[in-house]
Amino acid sequence: MKAHRILERVQNEQRVQYGIKNPKTLIVITPTYVRTFQTLHLTGLMHSLMLVPYDLIWIVVEAGGVTNETGTLLAKSGLRVVHIGFEERMPIVWEERHRIEARMRLHALRVVREERYDGIVMFGDDSNMHDMELFDEIQKVNWIGAVSVGILAHSGSSEDMSSPSVEKENLSMPVQGPACNSSGQLVGWHTFNSLPYAEKSAIYIGDKEMVLPRKLEWAGFVLNSRMVWKDIDDKPEWIQDLDALSEDGKALESPLSLLNDVSFVEPLGTCGRKVLLWWLRVEARADSKFPPGSLQIVELISIVFTLEKRLPTVTLESNQIEFPTSFLRGRLNPLVVE
Repeated sequence: MKAHRILERVQNEQRVQYGIKNPKTLIVITPTYVRTFQTLHLTGLMHSLMLVPYDLIWIVVEAGGVTNETGTLLAKSGLRVVHIGFEERMPIVWEERHRIEARMRLHALRVVREERYDGIVMFGDDSNMHDMELFDEIQKVNWIGAVSVGILAHSGSSEDMSSPSVEKENLSMPVQGPACNSSGQLVGWHTFNSLPYAEKSAIYIGDKEMVLPRKLEWAGFVLNSRMVWKDIDDKPEWIQDLDALSEDGKALESPLSLLNDVSFVEPLGTCGRKVLLWWLRVEARADSKFPPGSLQIVELISIVFTLEKRLPTVTLESNQIEFPTSFLRGRLNPLVVE
């Protein structure tokens, strides 16, 4: 224990001397709801946030309203938590869930505006995995930044992936994120090509098929909280007012909906060449039952640990997404967002 404390003091001293000067508060937005794997997912995110060396506000939006089960779990973190309810319940269809989660994030952004929380907003989904370097990197953002996200989409059964043609498509791990030119300027996006899996993707939560990400995941973006404030003099004209966004989910594919000109997005993580965040969706069947608060989900924990061991520290050369042969190359799309 003494050695641990000495190491902690050394790390703190190094952070003071060489770390981020005048760090901004991190504002983490997490949509969640009570379900079989909630404790597993939320505990993982909670422990990552507990390691962050900066001031942090964790806004947790719970579908179906605030529950004691979620509140009890959040209280264990010791973090500054803002636990708010969202009236609608989480649907059991993935497409509908994506839309509800977008509205929940928008609801949290309105809380940021009303309370005038000042700092960097990141979207921390409860089942994602984060490199701790991410929390340092996002301190660099001026208004809105983007990081590369590794997509762990192959969370379903492997039975449907056994044919040679499908296996060839699935040799790798896709990436979403910014693509830059040789001058370090944003020129487009690496996105996940979902066409080969259109007929093999999960429809209902808990289906054994692959869960596909959105065109651009919210988790890959960070914002200066002042983007959503009202009545500030230095807000750029290319930022839309939060009230102008539709609440039906159609205009909320990503935080890019807040922009009139997406060319102002700041690529982070060595211009998108570092993958600092991993997107994962593993859920039990919507009708499954499990003891509330229990973490003894041995099979799933084994799967997650196996995935973590396989996650490389990725550095992308030039504008290419380079992975070992067991990973899939992302597709580069032009700088056009519908």
